Amino acid sequence: MDQFKSPASRLARLFRASRDAWKAKALDKQRRLRAAQVRIRDLEKSRAYWKGGGGGGGGGGGPAPRPAEPSPPPAPAPSATPPSEERSETPTRGTEQPSALLALPAPAGHHYGLMVMYLSIDWLCRGLLSSRGVSRILEPLALPVGTTLPAHTTVLNWTYRCGLALLKRPVERRSDWIFIIDHTVALGTSKCLLVLGIPAAHLSDTGYSPAHEAMTVLAVELTTHSDGAWVAEVLWQVAQRTGVPVQIVADHGSDLRKGIRLFQQAHAPQCVETYDISHRVATLLKAELGQDARYQAFLTQCSRTRTAYQQTDLAFLLPPRQRTKARFMHVSEQVQWAEQMLAYADRGDFSAIGRPYVFSARAWWHLRWHIGAPRAQALSALIGHQHTDQAVFCQTLFARSDLRPEELDETFWSLVDTGRARFMEAFAWLLPERESLRVYAQLLEQSNQVQKALKKQGLSRDVAERLTKTLAPSATLNPRVAAFTTTLLEHVRQEAAKLPAGKTWLASSDSIESVFGSYKRLAERSPLKEMGKLVLTLPLMLTKLTTSMIREALESVHTQDVEQWAREHLGVSLLAKRRRALKAPTMGTETA
Repeated sequence: MDQFKSPASRLARLFRASRDAWKAKALDKQRRLRAAQVRIRDLEKSRAYWKGGGGGGGGGGGPAPRPAEPSPPPAPAPSATPPSEERSETPTRGTEQPSALLALPAPAGHHYGLMVMYLSIDWLCRGLLSSRGVSRILEPLALPVGTTLPAHTTVLNWTYRCGLALLKRPVERRSDWIFIIDHTVALGTSKCLLVLGIPAAHLSDTGYSPAHEAMTVLAVELTTHSDGAWVAEVLWQVAQRTGVPVQIVADHGSDLRKGIRLFQQAHAPQCVETYDISHRVATLLKAELGQDARYQAFLTQCSRTRTAYQQTDLAFLLPPRQRTKARFMHVSEQVQWAEQMLAYADRGDFSAIGRPYVFSARAWWHLRWHIGAPRAQALSALIGHQHTDQAVFCQTLFARSDLRPEELDETFWSLVDTGRARFMEAFAWLLPERESLRVYAQLLEQSNQVQKALKKQGLSRDVAERLTKTLAPSATLNPRVAAFTTTLLEHVRQEAAKLPAGKTWLASSDSIESVFGSYKRLAERSPLKEMGKLVLTLPLMLTKLTTSMIREALESVHTQDVEQWAREHLGVSLLAKRRRALKAPTMGTETA
């Protein structure tokens, strides 16, 4: 350092800047080297392909052409094979190991391998991860050296193309299709009508509660105005491709109900319309409890308690949050919580609240009056002492006196147990509701048993009689519950009477509700909760992914096809409108 005349502080800055510049130059050199290696690899593959005759005859006089690298097998042409048979011919999700996926060549015209595509689409549509989350999770995987990771927009592009390919896939034409239809809505004016299908012959194999993979997406239609005529037109377009359905299950929304009726009148008088049992039970519960002043007061008190104690030590005991939509499809959540709280109070152990046992002056005076002054005098020294739990408190109490456990009544424990006092401060209002809660619990038990039976056994003409034998006898029920059960069974008889003799078909549309639930959890991450391209994930949520399916989809459907579909069905997105409207004016631009 003696040969430098500059101060040491200045020299340190110069040396640091020189080191950083050298490191940046070295990193840039490594990046350019990797890019060159990738380019050389691609050029070598291309040269081997053209020398092997892939591009036509080559000029003479040169060295003998090298053998061409084996090209990936051509994607199979779309066929009308039913989804269940097609899945059996290719490995299904969960059977393909990463080592096997690594060896699979990329689809034609693509840079990334099938392993990256397979995992990205699977994690997005089934793991319900965000597109950026998928890109980050791929980082720690042991990918080949030089493999870059896809951007989140690339992951979305793959997903949209695969979803559109599944929508365009031919469907087997049958005479026993069962349709399940429902709407989903989002921010904005658009509504999405989803039509799922399953052959009646496959119901027994699924236990009459078909999983996602057993269903086939028949249509995903979007509109800004849904009415009965539009729903009927969509059903007829689907029926022309699949065959007229034998049954349509829906939730009896006004436009769906009218659309099904118009479709039946015009094209399918023999088609059976079935009211989804889950929505029908919710309607009956709304009629039973919606005007019940005591039940409404119970819900109001639940809401007040949650608001008052959500930031306190009693947060772990609070009632579940009440839903703003489909509230009567989730009545059991509040009632079950209330029953559990009453059982907790009956056990008398409030140690989880974390409050100590305190021998207060009031407790001592109560004990003095109960057992007499001479016996209680020895315990006066314990007044104000705190104990961690009931066992320690009893040990101290009995060591100082000749008291027996049976001499300590309920009033005494309420005076010394501060955890109990804290509990009663927040939840004492529950105790007078014990009898009414018992009635509500019976209502839910009867309705739940009917729903479980129909979802496991299906809907048939004799199902009402079988239910009558398994449900609790009317004589053992509250009169209000007995009347509710009679009304519910009458509805089941009416729906079952529509079916042909000897047939057992669907009673519930839970499959489509489950799909919509998954879609909404995925769409929550959108900047605006609008109906956009993410609806193309619906077919993927109902399909077992295979590498052959992904290859065929990405080679047959292109990005331009997705953009064309979006222009025809979606128009300009809300996010695009927002960016355009709120864009900052450029310099020199006058605003009105």
